[in-house]
Amino acid sequence: MYSIEDKGDCSIYTFNGIDLKIKSVEKKDEVFVFIEHKGKDPLLSMLFGDFGAECELDNIDFEVRTEGGIRYAVVSKDHLTGFIKEVYFFVMENKNVLDKIV
Repeated sequence: MYSIEDKGDCSIYTFNGIDLKIKSVEKKDEVFVFIEHKGKDPLLSMLFGDFGAECELDNIDFEVRTEGGIRYAVVSKDHLTGFIKEVYFFVMENKNVLDKIV
């Protein structure tokens, strides 16, 4: 499904077959998650597409923050794997829409 490259201070998840990269940076008990699909940030489009509702169904809590014009999700370490899988499934299910929006 994906490969993980450990960069020391962060991990990069690269998905097979689609242009999706997820960078996770651990900060204490939180993980900052940066999503890139086809070189762009799809997070806002995902929120409009009910991504939050999908995560809620699986009891995955996250929040969205913006700093310096960069948008990212914040999840707990316990929810990171589930969050990454939800991002993948959401992108796969909505790839045609995201390709037009992003």
